[in-house]
Amino acid sequence: MDFFEYASIAMNFTDVYWVPFLVGGLCFAVVFVFEAIALFVIASREGYKNKWMAFVPFLNTYYIGVCAQKNSFYNLDSKKLGVAAAVFEFVLFALWVVFFVAQSLILNSGIAPTMTTNWIGLESYFYQLDSVPANLRWAAWMFNYMSEYILSVLGLLFILMRVSLLISFYQTYACRRYVLFTITSILFPIQGILFFVVRNNKGVNYREFLKAEQARQYRMYQQYYQQNNMNGNPYEGNPYNNPHQNGGTGGSPHASAPDDPFGGLGGNGGNSSPFDDFDKN
Repeated sequence: MDFFEYASIAMNFTDVYWVPFLVGGLCFAVVFVFEAIALFVIASREGYKNKWMAFVPFLNTYYIGVCAQKNSFYNLDSKKLGVAAAVFEFVLFALWVVFFVAQSLILNSGIAPTMTTNWIGLESYFYQLDSVPANLRWAAWMFNYMSEYILSVLGLLFILMRVSLLISFYQTYACRRYVLFTITSILFPIQGILFFVVRNNKGVNYREFLKAEQARQYRMYQQYYQQNNMNGNPYEGNPYNNPHQNGGTGGSPHASAPDDPFGGLGGNGGNSSPFDDFDKN
């Protein structure tokens, strides 16, 4: 569907009807080649079969799911998701082609459209079916309803499938930046270039990658505490372990020191008590 995105951008710079399609085709071909080469390189390294699908439009969308099979989006098998996305892409492309053919027939027929204003004030053109020749009523219906309703709904569903597929792919080959790469691929038609950027990255399971990252951070945490002597008793080098106390032995600070100023009060070894006089009575 990137073809129509390029064509829509080119329409803003020219009034010649066929020029946007030529520009869109050239831009699409360049980006498609980058994507095909990237998928082929990934499939060759990972050992996936049917690598030729990477160079076939629509089939290469399915092959994105093949290359992303090491991960799944909410337990959705990436290969099945690739099949669904490829089918939707083909249907959308066919409907867009029919729409542009119908639009061309209507514009070249000389039938004057009726301008309408919707509820938010935007103007649009609408062809009254009763005033259109019978052989062109299908084209008028397509012009009136296809782009605004059918293609919009189907396009939204395709975007949801594409987001799920790209998340699985980028979690496999760009796990650290998969959110950024997925958003960029959706907002801008440069998906093939991003695929080419990550083509040499080895595929990983994202959940296993997270477990390995947690284990690595835990090892760093342990090393930090070991290097800073924080894994043992924080009071091992306590300030109370003074060699000048306890007779210079460095023993427990609670032991009685030899020069205790209260050592003669109630102690042993013949020392008198200040209360001995009361005992005599």
